[in-house]
Amino acid sequence: MRIGILLASIFLISFISPVSMSEDSDQHTFTLSGSVFSSNGQPANSTSIKVDSMESTWSSNGIYSFEGIVPGEHTVRAYFMNDGHTVVYRKILVESDMNLDWYEGRNWITFEVFEDGTNIPDSTLNTIELIETSENIHTHSGRGEFGPYEIGDYFTLMAYYGGIDHSTQFIHFRLEAGSSSIHGPNDFHFNHGKNSRYGFLTDLDGNPIEGASVSTESTSSITNSDGFFLLQNMDVGSTQNLSVSNWGFQIIDPINIEITDGHGWLNLTSTVETNLPDYANFTTQIITSPLEQVTIDWIGGEYTDFFSLYLGEELVYRGEMETFAFLPEQGGNYQFRIESTNSNGSKVNPKDLQVIVLPSQPNSDLWSQGMSWNYSLVSTPEFYQNKTYTAIGSEPIIDAFGNNRASYLLRVSDEDYEEGEKAFQWVDSDSLMTIHTFWADAPSSSSYYQEGFLGWNFSDSTGIPVNPLHHVGDGELTLHFNRTNIIGVPGHPNGYDDTINSVNVAHGVELSTAAGTFITTHLEITDNNDGIVSWEMWYNETVRNWVKIIDKLPGSHSDKVIRELTSFEVPITPQFITEDNRNFSDDDIEIEWAEFQGAQRYKLVENGQVVYLGEESKINLINRQDGDYNFQIIAEMITGQIIHGETISVEVFFVLEPPVFLSKSHSTITSDQSILIWFPVEGQAMYSVSVMPEEGPSYQAYHGPENETLLEGLDTGINRIRVKATLENGKTSEFSDSIFITFEEPDDNLPSLSALATLAILVFASRFSITRRNESWQNHPE
Repeated sequence: MRIGILLASIFLISFISPVSMSEDSDQHTFTLSGSVFSSNGQPANSTSIKVDSMESTWSSNGIYSFEGIVPGEHTVRAYFMNDGHTVVYRKILVESDMNLDWYEGRNWITFEVFEDGTNIPDSTLNTIELIETSENIHTHSGRGEFGPYEIGDYFTLMAYYGGIDHSTQFIHFRLEAGSSSIHGPNDFHFNHGKNSRYGFLTDLDGNPIEGASVSTESTSSITNSDGFFLLQNMDVGSTQNLSVSNWGFQIIDPINIEITDGHGWLNLTSTVETNLPDYANFTTQIITSPLEQVTIDWIGGEYTDFFSLYLGEELVYRGEMETFAFLPEQGGNYQFRIESTNSNGSKVNPKDLQVIVLPSQPNSDLWSQGMSWNYSLVSTPEFYQNKTYTAIGSEPIIDAFGNNRASYLLRVSDEDYEEGEKAFQWVDSDSLMTIHTFWADAPSSSSYYQEGFLGWNFSDSTGIPVNPLHHVGDGELTLHFNRTNIIGVPGHPNGYDDTINSVNVAHGVELSTAAGTFITTHLEITDNNDGIVSWEMWYNETVRNWVKIIDKLPGSHSDKVIRELTSFEVPITPQFITEDNRNFSDDDIEIEWAEFQGAQRYKLVENGQVVYLGEESKINLINRQDGDYNFQIIAEMITGQIIHGETISVEVFFVLEPPVFLSKSHSTITSDQSILIWFPVEGQAMYSVSVMPEEGPSYQAYHGPENETLLEGLDTGINRIRVKATLENGKTSEFSDSIFITFEEPDDNLPSLSALATLAILVFASRFSITRRNESWQNHPE
């Protein structure tokens, strides 16, 4: 599904908005206006334009206008919410009203030119040239710009100081979009008397080395995904000592470079193969669990000696196994991170695993597991959604002010969510105000996430804390509201609010929605700073929740959101927690239901057959064949009464993941024989190895049950190798990721190992690696 819809959907849960920028009313301000275009040149859909930390404005029919900009330098961001969910950041100098058109996927090159720390005098003799397009301009107040051009392309700028000494200064770079932490990625400073060095850092096979540090005494640069680095503004005539390191290891011997006039190319090749470990990835997804043992699984990559699992900052496991049994002592949110280590260093996967452990819920609570509410959401600019909020437990949680609050935990679902995409919301159990949100995209789509921390402190005229739902009286309440939103999306800014508000409470207000007509308690919350009504909320005791919420607090995705109840369910029969119509891609599935007050045991019926009878509220069903399954939950009460509960349907379609090669992704050999090894899949399988020579047709080099084979008779040149698995039931995986083996004819004049000796070494190495892997599996059976 489209990322833009996903992000708009979850961000609306927590009403994201930026901080407003207050300006001196006496200071003259200017307007920035123009058009926004999609990548195909058509007017873009709703696009957010934001200047510094001021409130965003939205385009309409491809046109925007942003007022109230004070003179000076500013950072502007265009966020194409419905056109690829991309952002563009650039610097501007505002001296009058400006017209600026934006294009999805394009950005500008901006620059300033200095001499002795001040802007260089404007002169037709001092010019900046964009080499790739032959554009040549002179500065205005020491500034200039080119563009817009395609993001991701490389460009070269040349400063020519014809009005001084005819010297030149070069900068080569990749045009970037920018982000919330890098506002002006393509904004450059030229300084007379200085120059740059730039180039690509590669390994011996010509592969780019990303994330390496290239540094001199005066500056440094981190290589990008192409291995490119740029060292700027070093004194012409100086000798610089250049060093290159990666993950703390020096990968090129230090060299001395002379900084001269003219082009600054300096391509580098590392002769050191560090082989840092690959990231380990959690195979356990975000889970909610009762207060019992939770199994956390992960899968490691190449070059890994052992794993370290951290709970927060505490090390809870270190070893070769890829699983850990976590026994929580109390309910709460637990954040795990996984680190891979070998003799060359360590890598920590930046994506954490969140485990939500639910304590036992008192029967006296307002909400109980299984209760659900369906809402329609209408946003401005126009956007429609339907969401279901299901209560799955309760737990204490810290709000944005640091207060410990009892809360209900809701699972948020949407018909457009993909498999693995999850969202949760924590609601204050007294005021029913949202105090925490979390969303993570489907792993198959992206690693995007969002987490919000909110605080609502209501007090009466004497400053005593009060629950607005229970307040009776004519006086206004005061609300101190605070919110921080962490947006785990590249280029997307985080959000922060802190406001003081007045609250009017009215009881007995009648309101009609698609779910019916209700007598409600109405809250009207007004921002004391600007007098604007930020929220209106209507609560009903029968529904036990909000019937309607109007959020008028402008945010980065909307100016207003209306959430209106369409239906609700307070269960009087046992309810499933597992979603109806869920798709399982594994043949082992978990079915879970809410504890039903008064039940002494449960019966789970699958396609008319009883598959479970006992006191637990979930069951793992293994080795399910592909197909549709219908489940019903039945409760046996303490009184002996039998209550038939909800029914759900799920679909199982097992997807066999392809094998993963243990062999290196790229290798060069001088023998036409090579041992090939891959990790086995779960279950009995037959493996097929395909070889695609550089010239000639593909052929099947192996078909059998072993997870290794000896390739013989490889063609000279590059050979592309892939493997796939087929289970006994006929289920076949896709082909694996390719590895490439280059066979070069040996030079008879050079001493070399015989093919037999080389083969013996490879066999020994592979057997040792497989033995270690098998020992790990034996110590921890799946």
